[in-house]
Amino acid sequence: MPQTLEAYHAEIEAMIVEGEGVVAARDPATAKHLKRRVADSMLLVASYQLFVHRQVFAPLLGQADPALRARVNEVKVECIALTEDLRFNVKDFLADETPLDWDLTAAKMAWFNGRLKKHIADVRQLMSPDLSDKQHAALIARRTGAVGPVAA
Repeated sequence: MPQTLEAYHAEIEAMIVEGEGVVAARDPATAKHLKRRVADSMLLVASYQLFVHRQVFAPLLGQADPALRARVNEVKVECIALTEDLRFNVKDFLADETPLDWDLTAAKMAWFNGRLKKHIADVRQLMSPDLSDKQHAALIARRTGAVGPVAA
């Protein structure tokens, strides 16, 4: 598993892009691969939740600013909700042996991925509140050597 916040975010974002591409192609031959990658994403997000709680939320909750602590709690609760929603939905998704409903899968992935992207943006904002989205992207690119959409 990744060892830094940036590495977790980069891996999660790459997994989102990969999944969106597979769903957009709607190739029945990739249904098993998609299910396997969704299961992998569940493990990644669960590991991320533990990491971000220890490395981000716990230290920030120790700050004196009550407004910051309140915001950290909001982001923390959403992180827990994301993990639980993914866990419950993936369990049913993996158990379903019927042919994949690509429209339903695309809608559920778009809903979840939107929440996950917002969460990542919220965590980045907590860590560096004075940076714009573009500055966050540039900082991440410098730290990870990323190029392309992440570095834009």
